[in-house]
Order: sequence, then structure tokens, then C-alpha cells
Amino acid sequence: MTDEQYKELKKDYINHIQRYIKEVGNLFPHITIFAEHKNKKENDKLAIVHFPIDNQYMESDETKDEFINEIIPEVFKTIKNDFIPLAVVWGTEAWVRTISKKEVTHDQINDYKKIPIKKEVVFVSIETKNHQESIVYDIKRKGKQVNSDGELLDIIELIEADESGAINNISGRFSGLFKLLENA
Repeated sequence: MTDEQYKELKKDYINHIQRYIKEVGNLFPHITIFAEHKNKKENDKLAIVHFPIDNQYMESDETKDEFINEIIPEVFKTIKNDFIPLAVVWGTEAWVRTISKKEVTHDQINDYKKIPIKKEVVFVSIETKNHQESIVYDIKRKGKQVNSDGELLDIIELIEADESGAINNISGRFSGLFKLLENA
């Protein structure tokens, strides 16, 4: 994947996520894989393999580990049967806990869940063979509206967070997905 292709993929994906959140009012955790078909024909476009992460796997550290260690490797093996992976994107809404170094207590160092939640964000991590980038958007909820189906939705504004440029070398259970896919 060239740098130009990466920039275009990133732009299109971010625009899609922003549009989705504004239309629906939330973002479910999901993984999206951009790939080429192994039996690619001349005019074929990139394949997009998109799968939501069932909420049962997001409920605890143990279930998240189960998803990453047991479910993802099997899914990735299946994908690699027909596709050549180019990028893996993980996107989700998240609650961010923050505290200044001056205010942190010993209990909070030992248990991050004791740190207060300060804001709600959309987190997107994009990984390719040559890129790893994370983008964070603060979610500003500005009231409610009724959509064309009569459903009550949040009016949402997404503001790119200051942290976006500073967190590109992240680690954690949902980082390194591209390498995991390559090695499946």
C-alpha cells in the first residue's frame, strides 16, 4: 500500500465513521480489514471485511482477552484464505479516565478503575505494514433529535482530540492487529 493509498483509505474510513455516528448516535466496537482479493481481477476494488465485536466480549478484561487470543486468530486465518491484508482498523467509543500526576493516589496506580472518567471519545486505530496511527475524537452530545424512522437520537459533534498526534505508539490488547493478521 502506497502512502497515497493509505491517506485515501484513512480519509474515507474516518468520514464514514463520522457520518455513521452522527446518523446513529453511537459507535459499536468493530474491526475493519481492507484487503485485496487473492484472485484479483484488473478492475477490482479493495475488499472491506467489517465485523462488529459482540458486546459480551467487551464486558471485562477476561472476555476482551478471550476475543483477542481465541476468536481473532480464527477469524484472521479465514480471511487470509481469500484475501491479502492491507490494513486493519479498530474503532470504538470509549470512556477516558484521566488524572494529573499530582492528584493520583496509590490505590489509583494499582487499580485504574478508581481513576475518574472524564470524557467520552471515539477511538480509531489504523495499522498497515508501514503505518500505525491512532485518532481520538471527543464526543460532544448536544441534545436529541428524532430521525426519519421516529427514533430519538443524540445530536453529536466530533472534535479531534489533542491526544491524537501523541498516541501513535500505543500498546494494549487491541494493538498489533495487523501483525496478528499477517501471522495468522
